[in-house]
Formats: sequence, C-alpha cells, structure tokens
Amino acid sequence: MSETTLVIVRPRRSLLRTGFVSVVLAMIPLFGVLYWFSIEHGSWLVVFVVHVVVSLVAVAVLLRQTMVHSAVTETELVGNGIFSPMVRVPLTSVAKVDLVETYVGQAPESVTQLLVRDAEGKRLFRMRGSFYHDGDLQKIADALPAKPDVVREPIGLTEFFRTYPGSAYWFEHRPILRVVVFGLALGAALAVAAWVMTILGMPVGFQS
Repeated sequence: MSETTLVIVRPRRSLLRTGFVSVVLAMIPLFGVLYWFSIEHGSWLVVFVVHVVVSLVAVAVLLRQTMVHSAVTETELVGNGIFSPMVRVPLTSVAKVDLVETYVGQAPESVTQLLVRDAEGKRLFRMRGSFYHDGDLQKIADALPAKPDVVREPIGLTEFFRTYPGSAYWFEHRPILRVVVFGLALGAALAVAAWVMTILGMPVGFQS
C-alpha cells in the first residue's frame, strides 16, 4: 500500500517562467544572426541542428524544474533539486528542525532557511525560501516530528554557516570553484560558437 503524503511543496512557478523567457531572449539575437548569415551561404542546416540541440537541452532543464518538490510522508522527508537526486530522510532520524531568517548577498529582505538535523547536529535536509512561496517551509517544518526552532532575527549567511556547522552546500564555501565552473561554462559556450562560425565561414576574432 502506498504511503500518504502529508505535505508537498513545489518551487514558485515564476521561476520556471523566468527561466523560459531568459532562454528565449538569449536565443533570439544569437540564432537570428547565425540564421541570417548561414542562409546567405547555404549552410543554415548546421545552425538548425545546433539550435535544435540547444533547445532540447533547455527544455530538458525546464521539464526537470517541474519535477522539483519537497514532501513529508508518513515515514519520510523527501526532496530533490534540478541537478540533484532525490533525498530521502527517515522521520525517525529527524531530531532538530530550524527555521532561520538570513540575509543572502546584498538583498535587503531576509530569506528563510529550513535546516533539518539529526541528534548529532548533522545536516539531513535543507531548503532555501527564495525558491518557494511564503509559508511553504513552515508547512514542511510543522509536519516533521521535532518542534521547529524559529529564529526570526535575520543573520548573515556567514553567521548561519558558523552557527550551524555542516549546513552549507558543497559550493557555498567555495567561491573560487563557482568562478571556475562559470568560466568553464562560458569557455565551452564560446568554443561552440567559434566552431559554428568556423563551419559557416564567418570571421572569428577581431580580424576578418
């Protein structure tokens, strides 16, 4: 017999709309120029293939976004992210639940952090309120077996990580790694663009 889901929350739909609009707005000028040039040179098929591949990747990411959720069942706390697998936490392991207001970056408004820990204080589950509707994290916290400890006075993320050791995700303590990943992604995008331009016979660089 299947378990009963007590509470389920999903990220704000506005994030999905924003992502879709951003992808479309980025594609229009880029592929507009490529199509214009390639049609003149009879090589539009290459651009079309690249356009289809990029579009399929974008659609796959957007569809994955629709599958993101967090829920509390009769026995588990479960949840996943866009690029992370499903996490399952037995309710019997939940010993501490914290709802903490934090300042993220230079934003003037605070963001709620939900932190679920075991008896030793180890992070079992964490949710960031910036992706959810107001009150969603409270619903999850209220459905858990441990009474939530609510910290309403906002603190900075650095203090949050110091107060709750081990709560940070792998990338949050490694700003250099984020810069490297962004640089690699940008480099890969430029390499693909240069490859397409070379195939089309377009000048690459500052000299024609």
